[in-house]
Amino acid sequence: MAADRRSPPLPTWLPLALVLVCVVPLYLWRLGAVPAFGGDEARFVVHANAIATTGHDLDGKWLPLLVRIEEYGVWYQPGLFYLIAATLKIAPLAEWSVRLPTALIGILDVVLIYFVARRLLGGVWYAALAALMLALTPAHLLLARQALDYICPLPFFLGWLWCLLVVLETGSMWTAVLAGLLLGLGLYSHLAAWAMMPLCLVMTWAALAASARPLRLMAAVGVGFAVPLLPLLVWLNANPEMLRAVATNYHVYDTQRLSPMQGAKDFLNYNGIETRLSVYWDYFNPGYLFMSGGANLTTATRRAGVFLMALALFLPCGLYYLWSNRKLPVALVLLVAFLAAPLWPALVDSRYLVQREIFALPAGVLIAAFGAAWLLSQRPFIVRLATVLLIAGMPVQYYFFYSDYVGDYVTRSATWFDPASFSHIADYVVPLDTATPVPAVYLSDALDDGLMHWRFQVEKRGRAELRLRSHFVDLNRFDLSQAAPSSLLVLYASDPKLGQLTGPDTCCVLDKTILDPAGNPSAVVLRRR
Repeated sequence: MAADRRSPPLPTWLPLALVLVCVVPLYLWRLGAVPAFGGDEARFVVHANAIATTGHDLDGKWLPLLVRIEEYGVWYQPGLFYLIAATLKIAPLAEWSVRLPTALIGILDVVLIYFVARRLLGGVWYAALAALMLALTPAHLLLARQALDYICPLPFFLGWLWCLLVVLETGSMWTAVLAGLLLGLGLYSHLAAWAMMPLCLVMTWAALAASARPLRLMAAVGVGFAVPLLPLLVWLNANPEMLRAVATNYHVYDTQRLSPMQGAKDFLNYNGIETRLSVYWDYFNPGYLFMSGGANLTTATRRAGVFLMALALFLPCGLYYLWSNRKLPVALVLLVAFLAAPLWPALVDSRYLVQREIFALPAGVLIAAFGAAWLLSQRPFIVRLATVLLIAGMPVQYYFFYSDYVGDYVTRSATWFDPASFSHIADYVVPLDTATPVPAVYLSDALDDGLMHWRFQVEKRGRAELRLRSHFVDLNRFDLSQAAPSSLLVLYASDPKLGQLTGPDTCCVLDKTILDPAGNPSAVVLRRR
């Protein structure tokens, strides 16, 4: 009997492993240095470090359900705080360690979308293509390499989508519960999830109903969603000021002047609706999606779009294919998820902020993967060849994007993250104080996010006692001549008060000029004579 010479089937893990071998270094290389450490990151980190060391946040709450940043009067979901706190239990306080949780979340997204796409597209190489598309999405990398919670909802979204596919295929009761549970837990990841997760719950019920699945599956999803939701509802009932703070912070309505009903009426007037429709439409601007990625250099390099250029073809083709097959429940789920993603930024009147439409990234990539698969199935050879060339061109474009990201972008964007260059300030002040302790360090309250930046820098260097001798002051009211000799004052190099504080007949002498990564003066350190 002749031996069977057929090749063994390809291991399902091999394409994913090949993608991860290429992707993991991109997400972890120079994690602490690129990009510059931002003030919003410092807010998360100092609270997470307090939780890791004392069990209390800076507001004095023990293991808080939601975290309040008292300095700004805003509330944050707790997920990332606890991830960073857990990391700091085993790693030193540093830029790379506090960014590690979000970088790993970004890598986890690539793994999850592989398994979702494998069920949707029915092949390991198509699944690998979807994973590669997400891994090479510029906006995904940018947000995954910052200690901010924008990317935190994506594993819950992708996990829910995988569970939904399994439930539609097998009718598994426990998977239905898990789908609802992931949506409920996702509420604790980022504020945008408060809008998207209930919508995903409704889409789950609609997909199950369209597939004629028994009602007990719908009930199981609802129970799974309700379990993590109940503590949040109890907490909101005890802390109603949180919702007012959100409405104020995001300019939904004037909470000082209007009641919630009056705010809703004001929100729904003609001009308000027109403005929000305009904002919503702008999120589908091809220039934003495929060329610039937005104007804010903390979330875009302006050398690449939200997605790579190849998706400018794959995404419309995928939308066409799914709309043509809209009777399939999953097709409508992906379409609704992608089209609904900009609703939250439109609601709060925020244009071109990809972090507020974060769910568009996995939904858009999955739709684009459908588009690429559809093009590869076309009969004309020229269509298939062009599709293959576009896929092959994605790593090439990404190479230029990534080279800029770890190169010139670091200098170009530094002032967006930390205009005072607090790391360089601390590099000078902390060793100086270690050699000869200074009586006090005074920092101008005009320094952006100065309180959080400075606290992180001194705690990172193990000098918490220096923070106790640090004071933020209003230079228009503070009389430095009353400070102890040899005290230090830190202010912007462009501060108009600088000329009044230095000179032969003044109380201060210029001790050090701090330079930003581009070599321009960003801050100065003055010494009391």
